[in-house]
Amino acid sequence: MGEMNNKLLMIYINESHKNLLESFFDEINFYFYTVQKKVESVWSEKLKHKNTNVWPGTDCIFMLSLPEEEVDKMLSCLKTFRVSLPYEIVMSVGVIPMERTIPNLLKDDIIEVDKELLKRLREKNIRK
Repeated sequence: MGEMNNKLLMIYINESHKNLLESFFDEINFYFYTVQKKVESVWSEKLKHKNTNVWPGTDCIFMLSLPEEEVDKMLSCLKTFRVSLPYEIVMSVGVIPMERTIPNLLKDDIIEVDKELLKRLREKNIRK
């Protein structure tokens, strides 16, 4: 069935600080996230990370899936982490509702497999 009432936390941070955030997650034993690197961001008229000579640098996005009841604790941990960093570092967090999280699609018993489509896909893969 998947996990219901989860929230997606999107953390934006300068890519040069990616390893610090990953080490922090290790420290608090949190291991359920993905990272998108080389993100170009515009934070204000004078603060842009566009990966150019004029606007150097890039950011990264961490995406965390958490049960709703754990979000406030994680936000507190993230704010504590952010306060420990120099003021100039850009870091922001978005909290987005998720209808459902399915950690392992193969083990989900509610979602039906389209048997006709599966047959066509298997035939196509055999021909290659």
